[in-house]
Amino acid sequence: MSQDLDTTDFPPIRFEHELLPQSVSGISILMNYEFTETTGDWIWKLPHCKNTWKEGDSTWCISSCSEIISFLNSNKEQVIEDIKERLSPHGFDPNITLNEWLSSLARIKEICQLGNKTCRWIAL
Repeated sequence: MSQDLDTTDFPPIRFEHELLPQSVSGISILMNYEFTETTGDWIWKLPHCKNTWKEGDSTWCISSCSEIISFLNSNKEQVIEDIKERLSPHGFDPNITLNEWLSSLARIKEICQLGNKTCRWIAL
């Protein structure tokens, strides 16, 4: 299910060859939570790539996605409330957004496990 979000403020992200749901561009709100420094760096880099290719070691992407997925699954209610407060005014549905983040992070892990040593992404 797609959401009608402003592409100027929330551009869609292409991770390697795959276009992620546009809601992934709002994932940087997770910077308010405690993650390892490397995962925090990855959360910040993922959506901040408008017209600029970013890249990272596949193991960094995999471990960051794993940590974020674990956090999201353990803190669903808190994250849904945060999405509601911070992203709903921009058109994000909290439940859809959380589900899209979880599925996108799982897909990023799958892509990274295909054998490339580095992965690339860009916001369109």
